[in-house]
Amino acid sequence: MEPHYVTDGQAPVPIRVRIPDIEVDAPIIPLQVGESGVLLPPARNDIAGWWKDGPEPGESGPAVIAGHVDSHTGPAVFFRLPDLPPGAQVFIDRADRTTAVFTTYRLERHSKDEFPTDAVYGSTSNAEIRIITCGGDFDDTNDRYLANVIAFARRSG
Repeated sequence: MEPHYVTDGQAPVPIRVRIPDIEVDAPIIPLQVGESGVLLPPARNDIAGWWKDGPEPGESGPAVIAGHVDSHTGPAVFFRLPDLPPGAQVFIDRADRTTAVFTTYRLERHSKDEFPTDAVYGSTSNAEIRIITCGGDFDDTNDRYLANVIAFARRSG
């Protein structure tokens, strides 16, 4: 049986994400969903963003964190997300100087046309996070990746 971790009720705002296994240490800014119904990525490649209309990391439910995989100038914040192993720790530093710890349990890649909205945004009984970046083949004509890489993690500390 998996341990059940208490959620933080109204958790503090996330300000930084750290994932030592893939050398991520980046600030987090709030993001919102655009007119097309898709979460808008951060404007910069070296930062991550969190879906501000969803749970904060540590609250019950899936907190969604997104960032770029690369740019025309090189790797971005989640460049190594496809290499993230199960059992890796993700540290979310929060505005009140506490840190919520999550442990990854699954990594998936889905075509952007078949994005698993329910699995990413659907309710969970515990505090979880989803980390999303682009991946798969790159469409040079439309200057975009054709898939998303999604890491799933549960609160572990």
